[in-house]
Amino acid sequence: MLNLKRFTGLLLVLVIAALSPADAFAASIVQLTPSIKASYDETVAVADSSTKSRLTNLYAELVMLQTQYDSREERIRVLHYKNEQMLIVVRKQIREIDAGVVSPLEAQTKSTKKRYQPLFDQYSSLSRRISIARNLKDKNLNAVLNAQGDAMRVLVQLARQDIRDKEATLKAAKETRSLKITAARKTLSSIESSQTEIKSRKSVVTALNKRLSADWSSFKSAIRKHNPMIASQSLSSLVSMFRQIAGSKQAIEELEQRISVVIERTKLQIGY
Repeated sequence: MLNLKRFTGLLLVLVIAALSPADAFAASIVQLTPSIKASYDETVAVADSSTKSRLTNLYAELVMLQTQYDSREERIRVLHYKNEQMLIVVRKQIREIDAGVVSPLEAQTKSTKKRYQPLFDQYSSLSRRISIARNLKDKNLNAVLNAQGDAMRVLVQLARQDIRDKEATLKAAKETRSLKITAARKTLSSIESSQTEIKSRKSVVTALNKRLSADWSSFKSAIRKHNPMIASQSLSSLVSMFRQIAGSKQAIEELEQRISVVIERTKLQIGY
């Protein structure tokens, strides 16, 4: 179990390390560069007091939401890739449930059948000889063969019972294994609703990002032209979009955490 944990941890590190910086720490399309800040400050400087206050408050909130966006995006990506790797591991563990119990029983049953096969062959051969001797009406031969047949019949019955016992044990083990696998897969399947919801939330974020891109372009144009009114309107829309994106991103993070909990519950259920 320890080696598996080390392997899983190493795999997660390699996956994240293999990502490009943009993938590993995806930032929003809004980049508050020094030049943007300078143009914004110049625009605020020419605004009336009411618009200046509004611009100041909105920009401060934008900075905060931008910071939250980037940090949450990083947490989501780490969570997501950890979940993806752990799903690979736990699904493999589910397939291997009681494999250490069933495989030896299968081998034992096969070995037992093979061991008794010469006895069954001998008994079949003897039965044919008894049948032939019966037609010959040789009492002495029939007596000898029948005695051999009676003795061997006992051995054959014991052998067949031994095989039936081992087959019954194997069947019971397989049924138990099947029940455990079904139960574990049922537990794990509860992540599907979260995965579906994540896809839905991501679609919402994609749509909001398109609108965010348009508002961002409008805001940059307004501050380049030092137009406080348009800048205020664009900034207000930007903040509104960011709030909605933040809500969806928070939901995605919580859903990924929920998936992590289900994975851990499944691992405990199957004994890891």
